[in-house]
Amino acid sequence: MTSTGHPGPQAVGLHHLVEHQAAATPDAVAVTAPDATWTYAELDEQASRVAAGLRERGAGSGRLVGMAIERSAAAVAAILGILKTGAGYVPLDPDFPASRLRFMIEDCAPLVVLHAGADLPSVPGTAMVEFEDVVGSAGAEPVAISPEQTAYVIYTSGSTGQPKGVEIPHRGIVDRVLWERTTYPTGPGDAVVLHHALSFDVSLWEIFIPLTTGARLVVADPLYGQDPRYLTDLVRAENVTALAVVPALLQALLDEEPGLGDCPSLREVFSGGEVLSPALTRRFFATAKAGLHNQYGPTEYSIDTTYWDCGPLDAVTSVPIGHPRTNTRLYILDPAGRPVGDGEAGELHIAGPGLALGYLNRPELTRERFVANPFDGGRMYRTGDVVRRRDDGALDFVGRVDDQVKVRGFRIELGEIERAIEAMPDVERAVLTTVGAGDEIALAAFVVPGSVSGQLVRTRLAEVLPEYMIPAHVVAQDRLPLGPTGKVDKSALALPALPDRQAAAVPRDPEEELVAGTFTAILGLPAVSADDDFFELGGNSLQALRLLNILRKKTSPDLPIAVLFERPTVAGIAAALRDVNP
Repeated sequence: MTSTGHPGPQAVGLHHLVEHQAAATPDAVAVTAPDATWTYAELDEQASRVAAGLRERGAGSGRLVGMAIERSAAAVAAILGILKTGAGYVPLDPDFPASRLRFMIEDCAPLVVLHAGADLPSVPGTAMVEFEDVVGSAGAEPVAISPEQTAYVIYTSGSTGQPKGVEIPHRGIVDRVLWERTTYPTGPGDAVVLHHALSFDVSLWEIFIPLTTGARLVVADPLYGQDPRYLTDLVRAENVTALAVVPALLQALLDEEPGLGDCPSLREVFSGGEVLSPALTRRFFATAKAGLHNQYGPTEYSIDTTYWDCGPLDAVTSVPIGHPRTNTRLYILDPAGRPVGDGEAGELHIAGPGLALGYLNRPELTRERFVANPFDGGRMYRTGDVVRRRDDGALDFVGRVDDQVKVRGFRIELGEIERAIEAMPDVERAVLTTVGAGDEIALAAFVVPGSVSGQLVRTRLAEVLPEYMIPAHVVAQDRLPLGPTGKVDKSALALPALPDRQAAAVPRDPEEELVAGTFTAILGLPAVSADDDFFELGGNSLQALRLLNILRKKTSPDLPIAVLFERPTVAGIAAALRDVNP
């Protein structure tokens, strides 16, 4: 299954596309951000000065430069500056635990890590340099770039217990940008929001689609980028025309009133990262006036691989992941590597210019996942995703062949979390699974022995794993159920029934009654007590934002977001309501 059409990638680096645009529209506004507003000429000059400072420190082809800067105009200039030297950039999220950042820095061995005052772990051989200190007084001379050079390395969850770095060459991401420019034209007068973490590959779409087409990049405040009310206000105020969101955040945006329905500038919404359900699609078309596009793809293939322009019928049946984007070849194979028939399920394999170089410093894993292509030569990537071709040629996502899952758009290897839990001194065994489905999927950890505290497990995990990898549920039990082969029978794992809380859950005042009712509605629980913690009951950060939206609409728009994380119990949030409504 192949899609062809637009010319193949040119022999240029990703940053060259931005330089060409800067030469064409130097005085147009390129970036609007909390820390700066720059024209294309100013952005290009700033990036060239960053490149000059990095070149003085030895940055160039074959090297990597880390970047631990939150979303900002400075971060965009840093990325472009790194690429101008010929080096590849490695996003390092300052919010990640120190141990995870240390591993990533040691693994990729960057020459320099740029930061903006972040407290980063010290790693021998890598200089930690503040962004302001690397900006030179004059721009750097251009350097030759090969399409095969590494443009960026993004770390994803790894089944061995440590994250793995995916190396994407310039040819891959340039091909992706060229496809987008012809399929969903963007240009002067358009605006795109950068609100995802820079360690999430969709951020490349958010940055380079506007900056290579003469549109404007609107950078969301790093403190509020996932707040639905802030995001809808930003879309409205900045006349944003294109927005990328994972389904979980899209659901939170649709909870806003009037929300996306009151954003007349918004023309296209791109959903990806996890399954887009018919119910969510139905809500979107009932609320928003923009087009909705479902996109699918692993990090190993330059952001995404397939696309589908949603319509009203998708809100009734199912939402496919669609057709391959231009220059991409797809193969649906059975376990023996043979093509399956139409309508049959098989593992998706991908080939084309968007393919990653492999996993950094992981030659064995690279050989395992990037295999020889017996159909067209070269290599293809084994995704581990099971798909089925429909009668119209589009693909439906069926599931996985392994223990990898996607939660809130992040790809997670369950084995990495299991290894982190089993490394705790008082844990003998841990098994991870998921509960819920679609937009409400959540992680659940089953831990032996039964004396282990679930709260302690979550607290310790927060020291080594990102927030999105912390299980919503931790169940301690004396033994794990085994199947006939002696392996853990995951189908027999289930969350314990909630105790009868009717006596404890009697609200003490109208505020507690409102908060308790909202908890039960969002989490699907029969009852909660005044002392129940939203996150210990299985809530995640995006569900917390839905909770905030509902309470703001019913009480006060001034309810601060911080209260959800500082006082996440029914009683604590109710007290905050009384504070803002004395």
